[in-house]
Amino acid sequence: MPGGAPGSNPPHDQTMPLRPPSTGKQGAGGLIPEPDGTAVLPQIPSGEVPAPAGADSEVRKKRSVKRHRGDFAGGLRKGVRGAGEILISLGVIVLLYAAYEIFGVSAEINAAQDDLSGGLDVVWDQTEAESEEGVDGAPVPELGDAFARMWAPDIRAESWTLVEGTDLSDIEYAPGRYLDGAYPGEQGNFTLAGHNVPAIFQKIRDLEVGDKVVIETKESFYVYEVQEHVVVDETAVDITAPVPRNPGTPPGEDDYWLTLFTCHPLWDNFERYVVFGTLTDTHERDPQGDLPDEAIDPEA
Repeated sequence: MPGGAPGSNPPHDQTMPLRPPSTGKQGAGGLIPEPDGTAVLPQIPSGEVPAPAGADSEVRKKRSVKRHRGDFAGGLRKGVRGAGEILISLGVIVLLYAAYEIFGVSAEINAAQDDLSGGLDVVWDQTEAESEEGVDGAPVPELGDAFARMWAPDIRAESWTLVEGTDLSDIEYAPGRYLDGAYPGEQGNFTLAGHNVPAIFQKIRDLEVGDKVVIETKESFYVYEVQEHVVVDETAVDITAPVPRNPGTPPGEDDYWLTLFTCHPLWDNFERYVVFGTLTDTHERDPQGDLPDEAIDPEA
């Protein structure tokens, strides 16, 4: 470098701090030069890395805690929001199912009831001679066949068409007669089973003592009066006995019973809801005439 004698100090050089370490003194010091002015970044001694200035301050600690709390609260909010959306979706599904049970199933049953009722009129119109083994002048019904109508104006304006048998295939769209029971108007226990849905027997729970239930056959209207409600276990078959709940007892002269039952509680089937009634009156049916008051008037 000009202007200097050997051994003399070099003039001050402002570029020295920017020189790369490789341009410094070459010696036996190894690959990493001794600390000097050429280091662009300060050398950090081995050991723990010192914390930045202000790291121990209370304000910085509070901000760190607040940030972590904020992350937890945000995650919690997301979880609650997700759980809420799932519950809302489940609620919508339940509501849709309930709507189908009320409206969809009822529409199917009512359509089937219309068909059964129309078929019953055809059978009654075509039957001229009385049959001793039939039901009031009508032929003995086969399983699943319609044989009568039932009216209960306190809980339903329309009638139900009744079918023979209580198997699931028989009572899919109609109340069915218990095969070992009596027929309408006969001594003993005329027993009907129906599904626990609004279009069939769900509403028998609303019948009150004294309400009328009318059974219409080809020749007669049989008027029964509600006497009692009970809830029994699903195995309590004694409700179908000729004298209800008294199996083995032969029916007497006053034992003209009507028994209606359905599954209980409303959304299960491990019990049976039962309504008992007794025969109080009989009207002759005129095919061209009107219905009796008990079949259409809740106050009759």
